[in-house]
Amino acid sequence: MHPRKCVRSVTMFDKERLVCISELDEAKIEQLDEEQLSSFATYANSLIDNFPLMQENIKAALEAKEIAYLSKSLLDISDILRQIYAERIAKGCLAQLKTINKTNDEDLQAFVNDFLKDVSTLSIDLQMAEYKEESAPTGGVVQGTVAKNTILAVDDRHFFLTAIKTMLQGTGYRVTCINSGAAALNYLNKNTPDLFILDIEMPEMDGYELAGRIRASGQTAPIIFLTGNANKNSVIKAIGAGAADFIIKPVTKEQLLERIGKYIYPEEVEEDEGE
Repeated sequence: MHPRKCVRSVTMFDKERLVCISELDEAKIEQLDEEQLSSFATYANSLIDNFPLMQENIKAALEAKEIAYLSKSLLDISDILRQIYAERIAKGCLAQLKTINKTNDEDLQAFVNDFLKDVSTLSIDLQMAEYKEESAPTGGVVQGTVAKNTILAVDDRHFFLTAIKTMLQGTGYRVTCINSGAAALNYLNKNTPDLFILDIEMPEMDGYELAGRIRASGQTAPIIFLTGNANKNSVIKAIGAGAADFIIKPVTKEQLLERIGKYIYPEEVEEDEGE
């Protein structure tokens, strides 16, 4: 698949930002000259622009069990991933494609879900590298200082808040869970968390509005948005609302701790002594 030609000019990426994206091959990114970086930007923007529709088509093909079309769509994305040095995701996909006709429905569903989540995360990381303006750091892991470990999680679904609390139990982070934007703002009248985790899609007050009101109140801690949408307009809107990062749904403990750990770190947790 060739990258789609866009009327707009291709944005050049900063290599220092790209090497911080864990899924990209750091050594290859550092070796890019100006011409190669321009080629990288073309393919990266092709992924950003086309992935939402490609994701919908892949899900439809999986549901309809159209294996030939599914295979071609996965291969098209893998070709782009190889051009931007996302080697782990591309190789994993290519390995799966070799046995796709022999894979049972359950395993294929699990693979496709994981693959799409990985690509969604990469797409958003690329957009953050491309569109997020440089700013003074907020939060962040600084060794030798007092631990910053308080988190406010806001989502209108109780089951998700329970899952977040369970995943962070015993990790040294202190999490407060609130199920509405209005209740969160009331909480912030007397509290200053070290990090926010906000769902974007909430009734009455969505994550974008809540983030704006958090910033208007003087709170400067990093904001991590929960989303299942890698659409460029949504990501840019979130960046404008103050996003420091994103976590792609469904959330795993590993991803949750990795994203939180970029900005704050917990108190040390004492291990129970064995008898």
